[in-house]
Order: sequence, then structure tokens, then C-alpha cells
Amino acid sequence: MIQPELARRFIGQVMKYTDYNINIMDENGVIIASRDPGRVGTYHEAADRIIRGTEEVLVVRDEKMFPGVLPGINMAIMHEGRREGVVGVTGDPDQIRDIAMIIRLAIESMLRYEKQQEEKRLRRSRRDHLLDLLTQSEFADPAEIRSLAGGLGIEETYVRIPLLCRIIAPQEGRGMQALELLRAGGDCGPQDLAYVTDDTHVLMFKTLKTEGTWITDMREQIREYLEPVLRKMKESGIKAVFYAGTAQESFPRYYYAYRHCRWLETHVKAPEDIVFFMDHIREYSRTLTPRQELQRIFQLYDGMFTGSEKEQFIQMALALEEENYSLTKAAQKLYLHKNTLAYRYNRMKEQLGIDPLESAQDRRFLELLALYLAE
Repeated sequence: MIQPELARRFIGQVMKYTDYNINIMDENGVIIASRDPGRVGTYHEAADRIIRGTEEVLVVRDEKMFPGVLPGINMAIMHEGRREGVVGVTGDPDQIRDIAMIIRLAIESMLRYEKQQEEKRLRRSRRDHLLDLLTQSEFADPAEIRSLAGGLGIEETYVRIPLLCRIIAPQEGRGMQALELLRAGGDCGPQDLAYVTDDTHVLMFKTLKTEGTWITDMREQIREYLEPVLRKMKESGIKAVFYAGTAQESFPRYYYAYRHCRWLETHVKAPEDIVFFMDHIREYSRTLTPRQELQRIFQLYDGMFTGSEKEQFIQMALALEEENYSLTKAAQKLYLHKNTLAYRYNRMKEQLGIDPLESAQDRRFLELLALYLAE
């Protein structure tokens, strides 16, 4: 089917180069565009005969053949084997046959181009809608997600991990440039979903190779893919950080994997070029406890420390946690003598009645208390 606007645009272009009268008819035999505006909307019997019959070309030599139809040549406009409409060129059929054929071919080329562009627009629209369902709706209909993905050729059977790229000091066009570099990565394939989400972010759901010991190799897979991309970004003047969320094999779970990327962005300070969520699970799990709940539990303890003591306590708790509760390593991390840290630790034992070096339960208590005091 030829849209009237497309037909009018074509007539407008043709009028610049030829004086021939041209009519374009739709699938109902109605003139939808013409050099003679008075004919638009009128019925064209010869065109209707072509649409409904077997002939692709109908030559009219006598006005009496079809009332209201002038002598000329009428040809079916074809697209992928279907008759989308008819183009008619008025004049002596013997003199205009070649020009009529050229006009027909030009219209078919224009129609083919417009159909391709429309398909691209629809595909882009479907991809954008799929992205919204995957990242913005916690309770999106799985059937709708799978239907959209299926129409785009995206298979759910692949394991994918979200890679959120944050562009530092963004400039106009940087997002699209970063997206192109991601897509140009050597390991980027048709099953990888990539989008520019806003001025400062690009998101890719990257497929993972799942052969052999892929779970233990997953981090290396991501580095092998992203490190060349990061180098090219730097060469192009793009400074960026990538946040790698959690791997998922179910479309409805992508929402949470993307949230893990966003959590990394807001909670990891001074990040490296690539930040992995799996390196920050402990911090993430602690933030799941609401601040109000922590206050209900630990408000009494807040008054037990002076300003400097509180800071020392928080630093000690974090260092112990990071160094797997080794006093020696924690002291080195804090640039303290081991005896100084041991003194502070023993004082904490007396104040709070806990011994995190000996009790896993006391470790959890210490970590949550430090989280509360630090906020």
C-alpha cells in the first residue's frame, strides 16, 4: 500500500524534471496524487482493473476505453511481489513507454526505500520498548517481553550480563560514539543488546560464552571484551567507567541485574575502569537494611563514642572486614602499630561485649553498627 504523502512527495519531485501528467493510484483504484490536483480523490477504472486483474501494464489509446481516463500507459507498482498501487503517465503510448517505465522503476525504488526506513523505525521503536520493559518495570509481563524479543530475533536462551557505561565529562554525540565503539568490539554479536539510555550512559546486555568453566572465567571474558573498547574510547577522547552487574538467563531478571549496575554507580567511590558487582556483594547486602531499621537497633550505641572515637571505630571495623579480620593486615592498612590496633580492639570488646575475631555473629553485628555510624 502506498501512503498518499509518499505519492504526493514523488509527484512533487517529478514535476521539477518533466511536463508529463502523472497520476498515482492506490490499491482501490483511487487517485491519491496527481500533477492535476483536481483529479485527486477520483476513481481510475484502468488502475482498478490492473489491481484486481492479472495485467501489470494497461495501455489506453482511446478515451472511450475507460470513461474519464486519458490516453497513456498505466503500470502496476510492485513491492516484494505485491501490487501496491498503479502509476499512470498521460500521452501517446508509443512515445511515452520508456519514460513511463523509468517513472515506475523510480517509484518502486522510492517505495522500497521508504519501506526499509519504516521497518528500521518500527524495529527501533520495538527495541526501545523492550529496553523499557527490561530495565524500568519490575513487574513487566514476561509474555510481552518474550514476544517483543522474539520479533527482534533476540533469544532468551543466552546468558547475558549488563554492562553500564558512564561517560565522564559528556559532550554532545559522545553516547552514540561510545555505542558504536561497543558494537565494533571484536566479540560483539547479534544477540548483544546495546542502547544509549541518556546523555551520559550506554547500556549493553552482553552475551556470555557458557562453555566449560565459564563461571570462573566470566570476569576474564568481560575484561577481554571491554579493555580494547576502553582503549579506543580513550583514543577518541572519551573517559568512561563500566559497571558490570549480575549474569542472568531469564528476561524478567534483567531488571534486577540492571539495578545492580546502578547501585555500583551510586555506591562505589573512585572506581576503576571496570567495576564488578560481585566484588561488592557484602556492601550491597548491608544497604538492603533500611536506615530506619538500623536506627531502631543501634541508636543507643551512637552516644557511646566521641567524635574522634567514632571515626576510629568506623575505620577499624572497615579495615578488619576488608582484611578478613586479621589484626596484622588491618593495622598495616591503617598505618598503625599492631599493638595500637589491638588496644583499640580490646577497648571495643569491653564497651560492646563482642569479639568479632572469634564470632561470626559478632562480625555481622560490628559491620551493621559501623554502617549505621558511618551514615
